[in-house]
Amino acid sequence: MEPILPAFIDVEEQDQAQEIRAYLRSCGADIKEESTTPLHEDLDQLLSACDITFKNESELEGVMNSLLSLILVVTENRDDLIRKFCHNVAEANTEEATSLSRLRILSILLNWLHERDPVRYDVYCTQIKVAGKAGMIDQITVSLDQVKSWITMWELDGEKARKVYRLLFDALTEDRQSEEATKVMVELLRTYSDENASEVKDDAKNCIVSLLGRPNVLIMDFLLTLPPVAALQGELIYQLLNIFVSGRLFDYEEFYGKNKDFVDSCGLSHEKNLHKMRVLTFMSMGEAKSEVSFDDLSKELNISFEEIEEFVIEALRSKLVRAKVDQVNKKVVISSGTHRTFGVNQWQELRSRLEDWRQSLLSVRSSMQSVVPNVDV
Repeated sequence: MEPILPAFIDVEEQDQAQEIRAYLRSCGADIKEESTTPLHEDLDQLLSACDITFKNESELEGVMNSLLSLILVVTENRDDLIRKFCHNVAEANTEEATSLSRLRILSILLNWLHERDPVRYDVYCTQIKVAGKAGMIDQITVSLDQVKSWITMWELDGEKARKVYRLLFDALTEDRQSEEATKVMVELLRTYSDENASEVKDDAKNCIVSLLGRPNVLIMDFLLTLPPVAALQGELIYQLLNIFVSGRLFDYEEFYGKNKDFVDSCGLSHEKNLHKMRVLTFMSMGEAKSEVSFDDLSKELNISFEEIEEFVIEALRSKLVRAKVDQVNKKVVISSGTHRTFGVNQWQELRSRLEDWRQSLLSVRSSMQSVVPNVDV
């Protein structure tokens, strides 16, 4: 939604407040006729009287924007007034017909406040609530990178950060943006420590199931580093995750044979799990050797020779492995692949390769200098 700046009328603040008061009284609001001072107390009374039903969108926007123009000039109790204002906007004429107007009002406020102002947290939370309830999540900023940047700028503690992520997750889920919702849930789980990780076991389970069920999500070792996931150790869902992180097709088939009801109860497709585990197993085989015979592939992946070429083509679509089929020699040549997990062993391997490259470059440099001594390579 494009930011809209409020238009300020050339009227003294107290006179403007009195006009709003008179208007609210004419609409049936239970409020005294005369304004009070100081201004922040007057505004507090006016906000308390905004529980009326506005006739239309323009009336709602007119009153709320007038109140907003006054709130933004006060200094005393400003943050409390903004929070009360947000509550009123969220609750005023809550039928969907006014949702866009209420989002416009909140957008004005959010864009008017300094980007590092902590009270923007309250405004943004209200935006999510209104947009989520109205099915208008596309009208507000939901970019995870931007939200994470705001959380840092506003210096939110863990509890407030979790509230933002929870509201955003619920809104995205309601809008059927499951992929984006899962990304938000991962960030939510990151906010927990070992001490309070057990509080969100259900969220951790749902997050794992969501990622396991996505055919394009193959690298999942990062989940094991999340405290709420680690708190699931010993449970079947944790065992299943470990198989998808570092196990082979055989391990999954064995697990499914013993826990078929559990896998089915998670809403996971056994056939899709088999395909995903075949790709993951193929990736593991590529880590160990650069060439794999059809015989080995057929045994490891439990497929026939005729299915191998089609399977390799499908696996290449993941862009996590590069390979070609050698039909003449009945083998698959793997040129490169992504590690399913990246731990100490992988770092040591990377260091070893970098050191080999360094030594090779030094050798080339030495050879060139021996031929042309004065050339600085």
